[in-house]
Amino acid sequence: MDKNTFNHDKFNTWEKCKKRYYFKYIKELKWPELGDNYKLGQSIHALIDYYLRGLKVDHLLKTADSEIKTHWESIQNHSIIKNDVIVTEWAFNSRIGDSKYWLNGRIDAVFYNKEQAKYIIADWKTGQNIPKNPESDFQSMLYLYAFYRGHKDLKLKLKQEDIVFQYIKTPNMDNPSSISFSTKKDYEEIFLEKINEIESTKVFYKTDPCPLKTHCQYKKLCLSD
Repeated sequence: MDKNTFNHDKFNTWEKCKKRYYFKYIKELKWPELGDNYKLGQSIHALIDYYLRGLKVDHLLKTADSEIKTHWESIQNHSIIKNDVIVTEWAFNSRIGDSKYWLNGRIDAVFYNKEQAKYIIADWKTGQNIPKNPESDFQSMLYLYAFYRGHKDLKLKLKQEDIVFQYIKTPNMDNPSSISFSTKKDYEEIFLEKINEIESTKVFYKTDPCPLKTHCQYKKLCLSD
C-alpha cells in the first residue's frame, strides 16, 4: 500500500495497537486470512452482491451450508433490502481535501430510501464485531466522507445531510442506529491529524493488555521483541 494512502483498517489498527500497526503496515509482515470467519464473510458478501445485481442465487444456496443460509435469511428479512439499490461493492479512491493523502476502500452497498430521502451506506458484518463507538469509528467516518466526495462519479445529486451509514451484523440483527453525516465534524481535519500522529511517531509501543488477546497474528513477534 502506498505510504500516502490510508484506509479504515490502518486507522483502526493504529488506534488499537501501535506495535501491531508497525508489524502490519510498516514492516509489511502479512499473514494469509484463512480462518472460518474470513471464508464465511467472503461467501456472504459475494452472495449479497450477486443478489443486489439482480442475478439468481438459488443455485448457490442449494450447495451452501446451514450457517450461510442462516446469515442469508437474516439479510432477506432486513428492511434495507427493500430499498432501491444504488451500487454494490463500490471501490473508491478519495483525496483528503487538497492534501497529498488519499483514502481508499470498498463500500459493500449503497441504497436509497425514498420515504426518508436518504442514501444508506451499508456495511455487512458477519465475523467481526460492530465497533463500540460506531459514530467515532474510522470506518463510518471514512465511508461517509468518501461517498460524499465521490457521489458525482455515480451521477448522483445529494447533500451531506442526505447520507447515513449503517452497520448490519448477521445473523444477530441487534444493530446500532444509523450514523448521519455530521456537518459538525471536520472529517478532513480528523484524518490529517491522525496521519500526522502516525508519521511523526518514532517508537511503536504495544498496547497492554493486548486488545486482540490470542487473535493477533503478531503476538509471538510482539512478545519476543
